[in-house]
Amino acid sequence: MLLAVVAVAGAALCYGASAVLQAAAVARSARTDLTGLLGGLARDPRYLGGLFLVVAGFLLSVVAIRALPLFVVQAGRASSLGVTAVLAALVLGTGLHDREKLALGGVTVGLVAVALAATPQGPAVVPGAVRWAVLAAAVLLAGLTLAAARTRSSARTAGLIAALAGSCFGLLALAARVLGPIAIPGVLTDPAAYAAGVAGVAGLAAGALALQRGAVVAVTTIMVATEAVSGSLLGLAVGDRPASGMAWLAALGFVVTVGSALFLSRFGAPAGDVEGLADEPAPG
Repeated sequence: MLLAVVAVAGAALCYGASAVLQAAAVARSARTDLTGLLGGLARDPRYLGGLFLVVAGFLLSVVAIRALPLFVVQAGRASSLGVTAVLAALVLGTGLHDREKLALGGVTVGLVAVALAATPQGPAVVPGAVRWAVLAAAVLLAGLTLAAARTRSSARTAGLIAALAGSCFGLLALAARVLGPIAIPGVLTDPAAYAAGVAGVAGLAAGALALQRGAVVAVTTIMVATEAVSGSLLGLAVGDRPASGMAWLAALGFVVTVGSALFLSRFGAPAGDVEGLADEPAPG
């Protein structure tokens, strides 16, 4: 269990740093179509660096997801908002006020509470039909992502697409939770494995679209909050439970962690200054 908790912390650091790098890359792109946007990002070392951190964070998350309830892993994921806000503030040259420091303390206390309320659990055992349903949901979200690429740029659109990205990542966490034994050849015929791939790609694409249409702090807040809540609820739906008699502590720790992270992301960096993360303004 200790290894899984350490993996949660490592994933939060990776995800928080990746958000800043990805935002810096997206801020330089003038393309609004999905193909052009992703093609340009594929040549940007910042985005590639952020993508590497996303992959590293996901692998660490899988280690945790296979041993802990999803509400623990998703609380850790929410704490990455604090990492994003602190790094953005450092890059932009702003300091943390007392309220941000209190929020950081809230994230820490909340995570400790969630960890104390957790009990080790193996991968969720579900019928095959559930794995197929997860794959169908992933395909549906991918279709919505393609449709979102044709929307006009606005703050409201950015928020909706960020929520879509968060839903994709929440479903990705569920797919990893219900995935059967990770061994060849069995994993090659597991619908949950393909659901994880589809949901992951759709989440990355939707996240890039949202970051292009909105500020890094606002977009990341919506995306991670959606992922944390949806992923945790989906985990409960497939049997995740806290330790006996610890449901209240798990719920309180989750609320404190997510609430503190949202507060910190709201005040950690000026919402309109994400362009300052790029070396040069976007052309056009």
